[in-house]
Amino acid sequence: MIDKIYIKNFKSIEDLEVKLGRVNVFIGANGSGKSNILEAVAMVASRNGNNVELESMAQHGIRIAMPELMVNSFYGKTASKLIKVKLLNSDGYGKYTMNRISDDSIYAPWTVDVEISVSKGLKNEDFEGQYSRYVIYSPSIDALRGLSLLSILYPLGLHGEGLDILMHQMPKVEIAKVEEIAKRFIPWMEDLFYDTEGLMKYRGYKLGRSGSNLYFNDRYMQKKNNFFSAENANEGALIILFYLVLMVSKDTPRFFAIDNIDSGLNPRLCRTLMKVIGELAKSHDKQVLITTHNPAVLDGLNLNDEQTKLYTVNRSDSGNTFVNTIKTKPTTEKKMKLSEMWMNGMIGGIPNEF
Repeated sequence: MIDKIYIKNFKSIEDLEVKLGRVNVFIGANGSGKSNILEAVAMVASRNGNNVELESMAQHGIRIAMPELMVNSFYGKTASKLIKVKLLNSDGYGKYTMNRISDDSIYAPWTVDVEISVSKGLKNEDFEGQYSRYVIYSPSIDALRGLSLLSILYPLGLHGEGLDILMHQMPKVEIAKVEEIAKRFIPWMEDLFYDTEGLMKYRGYKLGRSGSNLYFNDRYMQKKNNFFSAENANEGALIILFYLVLMVSKDTPRFFAIDNIDSGLNPRLCRTLMKVIGELAKSHDKQVLITTHNPAVLDGLNLNDEQTKLYTVNRSDSGNTFVNTIKTKPTTEKKMKLSEMWMNGMIGGIPNEF
């Protein structure tokens, strides 16, 4: 696991240190820099040798911008061309200094100067293997329904591409765990199955030309006609399956990020999902960085667990992104949920302009 990250001169981040747990949730106003924290780590993960190519950045979930916009350009300060990211844990550290090759082309790659120091008996590859597959996931309903192919990442695309194939290939014990939890979240779901021969589409069950072979059985429908494709499934069911597979499968990255985890989900569902993610992260050895705008997500966090972290992300008067760690739930005269505290401005991370 990565225990700490340092970021310097990346987008709105001038100089930032964040101590990580196993489940890390970032909250803050729109434009505060939450996604920039996720992307800084992805810059390191997208490295190929001593270069970072734009194509690789996009495949890791980074929002591509002109080189001048990838670094600080705060008013009254001299802009630097160097982005610095340092990842640390008990095994050692990796320090990465990225420099844009050319000022003349927005397509030019970044060069990377690498410094790695690891404990005796370990290789550099051992440390780098902890983050090499890190990407930023952001599910898209069209991708989950098999109606678009936006990512070539395997086995699970950034937006949910390939969900049906991965589920079909997962070991029985893993898919059984996914289905067990999914049935708690999706009350109408009786079962899942896969049309491996592709015959269902010829019977008219995929008129939208979905490429997904995932099908559902609905417990409320007549048994002779109680199945439908992912193309016709509701948004929440597909997103829940996506997150559960991401957390359970041994073939998905051990360290990854989810941007806007609450998208398409009911608030109470978000709360329970976060509790489950905390449990699955431990049992399946995953580490995840999460952003959210839904207060209900906070109510699913156990801040008494040292491996669960909550951070508020804000920008200073000069525009620099900074982070505060909420270590425990604040005490109040009136018993309040974390979601209420957030909405009432008691822990920060909300806009103050209105």
